[in-house]
Amino acid sequence: MVERPENDNLINVDLKTGLTTEEVSLRKDAGQVNKVSRGSSKTYTRIIFSNIFTFFNAIIATLVFLLIYVKVYMDILFAGVIVINTLIGIIQEIKAKRTIDKLSLLTSPVCNVIRDSEEREIKVNEIVINDLLLLNTGRQISADAIVREGLIEVDEALLTGESDLIVKKEGDYLYSGSYVASGACKAEVIRVGKDAYIESLTSKAKKYRKPNSELMNSLKYILRTITLFIIPIGILLFNMHYTTLGESLQTSIRNTAGALVGTIPSGLFLLTSVALVFGIVRLLKKNTLVQELYCIEMLARVDTLCLDKTGTITDGSMEVRGIIDIENNHELAPKIIVPQMMSAFTDHNQTNRALIEKFGFALDDPEVVEVINFSSVNRYSAVELNGLGTFLIGSPETSLVKTEYSRIKTRVNKYAEQGLRVLVFAHSPNPINNGKIPAGLKPISLFLLEDKIRDDAPATIEYFKAQGVDLKVISGDNPLTVSNIAKRAGINDADKYISLEGLTNSEVVDAASKYQIFGRANPEQKEILIKAFKTQGRTVAMVGDGVNDILALREADASIAMAAGSEAARNASHIVMLDSNFSTMPKVVNEGRRVINNVQMVTSLFLTKTIFSILLTLIVLFAQIKYPFTTRQLFLINNAVIGVPSLILSLQPNFDIVKGNFLSNVLKRAFPGALAIVAQVCIILMVFKTRMNLTDIETSTLVVVSATFTGVVILYRQLKPFNIVRGIIFTCTIIFSAAALIFVPGFFDINALLPAYISFEGAIISRPSFDVTIVLFLMLFSSHLFVEFFDKTPGIINRSVRWFFKRLSGV
Repeated sequence: MVERPENDNLINVDLKTGLTTEEVSLRKDAGQVNKVSRGSSKTYTRIIFSNIFTFFNAIIATLVFLLIYVKVYMDILFAGVIVINTLIGIIQEIKAKRTIDKLSLLTSPVCNVIRDSEEREIKVNEIVINDLLLLNTGRQISADAIVREGLIEVDEALLTGESDLIVKKEGDYLYSGSYVASGACKAEVIRVGKDAYIESLTSKAKKYRKPNSELMNSLKYILRTITLFIIPIGILLFNMHYTTLGESLQTSIRNTAGALVGTIPSGLFLLTSVALVFGIVRLLKKNTLVQELYCIEMLARVDTLCLDKTGTITDGSMEVRGIIDIENNHELAPKIIVPQMMSAFTDHNQTNRALIEKFGFALDDPEVVEVINFSSVNRYSAVELNGLGTFLIGSPETSLVKTEYSRIKTRVNKYAEQGLRVLVFAHSPNPINNGKIPAGLKPISLFLLEDKIRDDAPATIEYFKAQGVDLKVISGDNPLTVSNIAKRAGINDADKYISLEGLTNSEVVDAASKYQIFGRANPEQKEILIKAFKTQGRTVAMVGDGVNDILALREADASIAMAAGSEAARNASHIVMLDSNFSTMPKVVNEGRRVINNVQMVTSLFLTKTIFSILLTLIVLFAQIKYPFTTRQLFLINNAVIGVPSLILSLQPNFDIVKGNFLSNVLKRAFPGALAIVAQVCIILMVFKTRMNLTDIETSTLVVVSATFTGVVILYRQLKPFNIVRGIIFTCTIIFSAAALIFVPGFFDINALLPAYISFEGAIISRPSFDVTIVLFLMLFSSHLFVEFFDKTPGIINRSVRWFFKRLSGV
């Protein structure tokens, strides 16, 4: 429980009138408004700055400055592509921000207040100090307030981590960020906006936890590793060229820049963000609000899906299908007492609505002494009527003592097995004592309610079954009832059910591995189950819509809430189904798969270049020879082979099931190509150059053409299996690369591949000698063989490098 503030702004506003319009205007003018951050988490300025001012961009800018200084202007063209990529990223992120902000405006949270003696619905960011809030079950408390009238149970777990419900009565403090578990009250606002208690907490305590994204973590490993390498490599390489080899300043800078540009995976992190943002925008068009960038990836990796019955498998609506009388007492008959109870309750949940539909309200105001509204912990509601005693409606197992429950247990189980929800209507002549139900409760009737299964539930469940996802149902209802509904919805092993009523935490953990259906689960037990599944090495998603699902939603790797559910559940979730349509979930999974599979593909392309550049640099430093690439000689690999294809591929449909570890998969696909290029270049530099006395331009011809062609081979392998789009990408890459090498050899500082060619500077570029031409064809012919050879090398290389990446990243 949090501490009570020392000072407040309480003025005891009139409970019937509330604030007047004039008083509200004065407070707005004084800035006493509940301004809260909604929509996209980034401002336009932050989007621009985060895309431009990065570590890699700083290195690129430094290289551009140095290349301009030594007057090699053609070598800086690589920066133009990076600028274009950055602009694309900024534009895409701004578009996504505008879309999300518009949708957030339409779906922004609201609250009910009393103003000018009228009940009004206003947006949360329009609350002012001394507003009179009307709070009931499921509402998240949006500003610090004091209870002025009524009684509620509040869950402050989102603030304190403690899951016990706290009773709040007149004079007690309410804190923004907590939510109402049961009851109703009027509360006067005393703190708003940045002055509210929740603003003093760390970001971890607010609303939801960020998912533990394997994609994000893997990219961080890569970023840290490259960051550690790049500056020392640059210094050592420049020093070797300029001091040891005696190269000119221009040549030293050009070749050092070539090595560093090759090492930097320019565009990788940008394309990852674009792919994720593109996925979020696509899901918004399908009425799905994504509140955390990487959560769609987590849902794609889920192997265990936990469902709350009500509002997920069922549509949340209920109908009274029958009444079974146990005691025949006309004065205490349901048709007489239940209308009075419904009139006394301020909280009308789905159960109460079904009972109101059946019995209606009392014609006259009942003589109510005390009310206990329903809570997910107690699983009952009760009313004490003057002169008649206490009446209760709730779960038979938890509401009655064992002797009374044993009398009706057979009948309860009989109807529960039919998929009906069974509630007991009980009476005690004793009064409610300090919010606790009295002793002596005896059952009068059983109410049989039926949940309606969502029309889209069976097909959606069948989809997840086909994907190999283990489906679990966690509910507060009778396990027999839940089991029957699960069977009707098509969940496997629905007959493996258990009641968690009365179980210890360790017994709940043991049950997690043995059962599919968990009934009579309270909020804490739901959370324990999620933790238990995660301990088993599972990736767990939770779908819920009620306040009793909050703790489980926060614990899950991916959490999904239905918009029709409680506001608190929506705020605690990573994803919100705006149309409460369960059938949208496969689309979210597919979007996550598209992101993971495509990012995995493009990352392997980028890392092929990074790995071969790092390995080649280390070999060059060891052998004390000139680095063979300048920035312009890497132009085709950077752009035609990797950049443009990656941009297109990152947005293509790819709904294959995600398998294996991201980093392992990427390295497994990147290393064969990288090693093939390194092997070819080393053979050219250390065998053919020395034995054939090749000139620098002949060496460059062999290195650039063979490396580019091997890059095309690598792209071909990445694109399989081909479709129309991939075929077009590959064809265009071949045509553009061949045309560039043939028609503008001067740009790449290589021999003319056609008869004598005039360069940009007017010099005639000769064709390579016959011997060099033979070697060139040999290198081109062997490209595929080199890649195939290294692809067949033992997996120990990939495992060793993955271990090295993690150790170097401090993981």
